Amino acid sequence: MTPREAIAKTESLWYEGKSPQEIVEFQLYEDRQCMPLELYQEAVVKVLGRPVFTHEYKEPEKLIAEYEAVMAADGSQSKQGHEMA
Repeated sequence: MTPREAIAKTESLWYEGKSPQEIVEFQLYEDRQCMPLELYQEAVVKVLGRPVFTHEYKEPEKLIAEYEAVMAADGSQSKQGHEMA
């Protein structure tokens, strides 16, 4: 996603009305931030069930692995390699 596309996505308010899982499912796999960080962080905390600190976003592969483990434990299917959103 280009910077311009990320800005357009953010301005579309795509995240309004989405569940925390839907937000995480998209934003976690996207390199560019497409929503307010505070709302994204709230969603990650709810989905992972633990406090998530700002520095953890610098290593998204760890959060992705944790998210996929949580989804697998719940019997949900994760979108590994979800880069097409």
